Amino acid sequence: MIKGENTGITPVGQNLLATWVLKTALMCQLMQDASVHNLPPSHYKELFLDRKPSQQMRVFVAYMRPPRYGPGVSPLEYRSIPSEASFHAPDGAAHKLWGVVVTLRIGYAVLQLVSVGPVGYTYEVNLAGFAPYARQIWPAQDTTSWPPRPLKSIDELNQFADPLKFPKVVL
Repeated sequence: MIKGENTGITPVGQNLLATWVLKTALMCQLMQDASVHNLPPSHYKELFLDRKPSQQMRVFVAYMRPPRYGPGVSPLEYRSIPSEASFHAPDGAAHKLWGVVVTLRIGYAVLQLVSVGPVGYTYEVNLAGFAPYARQIWPAQDTTSWPPRPLKSIDELNQFADPLKFPKVVL
């Protein structure tokens, strides 16, 4: 995937890749300033105990030719976008929702972890027209082919990296 070569990702491979994405996102977070709110500390313990992402998380893979920044091609990127939303249910009860989207691009592979809470909500990730560009690998699906259609520009990558702008939440 890093080299941009065609491959199939089995359910076992999807579990391994999704777990690696979560582990890498958590490790990248340790390099950020502690005041930046991203993935909650409980994710470290959950990964240690369960050895896989939680069912509340989603992991996607996409494809993009490594972009040029300045004088050369960028071999990798890391982005973490936290968001919060408040809304009222039809009965008037107030609800707070948090979410963090971590997007890693390594070579041609774009890997994205979406973590939303609190636990107990059912939610859908709004891919905002990016469904042809992404494959969900967590929770694991049937064997899927990679690569999907390519993201073509930095602007498309920026939009893809923030699917929680308009979350659809079901109580």
